[in-house]
Amino acid sequence: MCTVVVAHDPDAEVPLLIAAVRDELLDRPWEWPGRHWPEYPALIGGRDVRAGGTWLAVDPGDGGAPPRVGAVLNGHPPAAPPEPLPPGAVRPTRGRLPLRAAAGGGLGLGPRDLRHHESFHLLAAEPAGAVLYGWDGRDLTERPVPPGVSVIVNTGLDPDDPRARAHAPRFAAARPDTGRAALRTATAVGELWGEWPDLLDAAARGPARSVSGGDPSSLTARVDLGDGRLWATSSMSLVACAPGGLRYAFTAAPGDPAAWRMVR
Repeated sequence: MCTVVVAHDPDAEVPLLIAAVRDELLDRPWEWPGRHWPEYPALIGGRDVRAGGTWLAVDPGDGGAPPRVGAVLNGHPPAAPPEPLPPGAVRPTRGRLPLRAAAGGGLGLGPRDLRHHESFHLLAAEPAGAVLYGWDGRDLTERPVPPGVSVIVNTGLDPDDPRARAHAPRFAAARPDTGRAALRTATAVGELWGEWPDLLDAAARGPARSVSGGDPSSLTARVDLGDGRLWATSSMSLVACAPGGLRYAFTAAPGDPAAWRMVR
């Protein structure tokens, strides 16, 4: 996950709206969002086949707990590399962190627990508010996401990042006035997220970010690594979250408005 747009309005019927963009190696296998984790039976998310984690997980709140969202971004630049692993140990995947956030509402780990982790930013959000945790290999930070529309990137809550400068105003201007009844009745993404799917698809059809040029403000990425391998935007997600309800939509074909699907 490389860009997450968070809109939090405590006075709205649906206080929390999220748009999330995943950038990954296109040949890295994954599974469509579903209930993939027996140890977290309530959680729904896409599953990374290689490491078993996810980039975004939701708890719909069906069991009486508040609905929650967890999403992880690679952190950049790191302040220090991860500590060396003991012989035979496997480096922990950052893909487990959204599961912890969606299940428990927070990170629940300290610096000693994270010393073998690569750097990251972890969003833990629910209708009452959102928190961004950051680990740079040396220090662990915890920062509330302010009301309004924020764009989280690989440097965290960075209003000077070109993506934040370009897209926070666009998503704020297009924030839908979603009613809570739509969480139960909506069958199309526009009924819940208004123009937000169009903003995401338009970004996917335009210039992408790359290491050799492109548009640094683009929500999408495309990096040719040679030998036919591409690091690029592979999927997009939308989440709407209110007390007592959550809806999740997903596309694996960014740029195609017909490819959005409600996750059930």
